[in-house]
Amino acid sequence: MLYLAIYSLGLALPFLGSALFIEHFRKRMRGLSRWSRFLRALAGLVLIVMGVMVLTGQMTRLATWMLSTFPVLGELG
Repeated sequence: MLYLAIYSLGLALPFLGSALFIEHFRKRMRGLSRWSRFLRALAGLVLIVMGVMVLTGQMTRLATWMLSTFPVLGELG
């Protein structure tokens, strides 16, 4: 029963944190709203480029370069 209570508490904490800080987050997002169109276009472009890289097999090349340039990335997962 203790494990279930600890699990439930761990599951609830992110939601409680979100509820506490939602107003702060909304104020910050209002400041970023002028950039939202540009950021959405940039994110779409990144997705398209990565999709083309996956189709052409260049994604492995990028991953290899990233690991050789930033070796700490190999320890993340």
